[in-house]
Amino acid sequence: MPDTGLMQPMAERNTTQRSEMLDAFRDALAPSGGSQTLEDKLKALTQPQRDMLLSTAKMVKMAMAGKVATGDYSMGYADLLAQMYGRMDIAKRQLIAELLDETAPLEFVPQPKPKRDEDGLSFYNRPDMQVSPRSEPSQADDETASALEAVLAEVFPEPQLKPESQPSKVAVGKEAFLAAYTPVAKEVANDLGISHKIVLAQAALESGWGKSVKGNGLMGVKSHGEEGGVDVVTHEVVNGKRVKITDSFRQYDTPEDSIRGYGKFLKANSRYRHFLRAGAENEDAQLSALQSSGYATDPMYSQKLKNIMKGLPDEEGET
Repeated sequence: MPDTGLMQPMAERNTTQRSEMLDAFRDALAPSGGSQTLEDKLKALTQPQRDMLLSTAKMVKMAMAGKVATGDYSMGYADLLAQMYGRMDIAKRQLIAELLDETAPLEFVPQPKPKRDEDGLSFYNRPDMQVSPRSEPSQADDETASALEAVLAEVFPEPQLKPESQPSKVAVGKEAFLAAYTPVAKEVANDLGISHKIVLAQAALESGWGKSVKGNGLMGVKSHGEEGGVDVVTHEVVNGKRVKITDSFRQYDTPEDSIRGYGKFLKANSRYRHFLRAGAENEDAQLSALQSSGYATDPMYSQKLKNIMKGLPDEEGET
């Protein structure tokens, strides 16, 4: 039978159909996301979608930094996204994971979770972890903060009070607090070359005038990996939001020892050198230097101290 050419168009159509089907499977199954590049995927998004993606990616990156800071290398971005945003569409999670792998690749291969380390969240004080808060938080912001809090709760679980924790011997209430700790605050302040009012104000703020203390720690100094700490439920300001965490803080035989330990801690850490050199007579300069040193993540920390200092007597016995 002569070749009429009738079969050729059908063959071409079959080839075309097979090619389109194969491309579809490549897009669905290929590790890199198929034939479509990451840039193509981002271009296909609307601006609100890009904003959501960026906000979520920042929160996941911050949560990953928290895990790495505590020695947890148990999951990559995709797994962490699934843990934080299990209800999010899987395609969106894959896109965010791909974006993070491209822009902030991990320097490790996920492995079984090691024994929990007691390191604090010092990574919050790094410049690359600081994100400007939005003036009007949206529902998406609240959801991402809640998701981050859930991850931090998993990294820093609610503790059982350690048997070796020292019983509280703390003076409670402003009058008793000042009477008990003004002498040691002046002792430490003279040694450091700073105002004793700042030492007292920090002790009052960190302990709630002695009402919220574990292990006789008045000054809120974290263990930073050292043994013998006591776990305390506290708060950090992350991305402009107040997040509850559990962290390990140093404990002492007496409250007075905690104030002396605070002095030793400041002298041993170069990050506080500007605070210690600001001059004992210039309290405003000291407060500003203390805020910038990163002693606390609360952006209003120095202002809160200043407000407390206004209610402190200039000398013992004065009101």
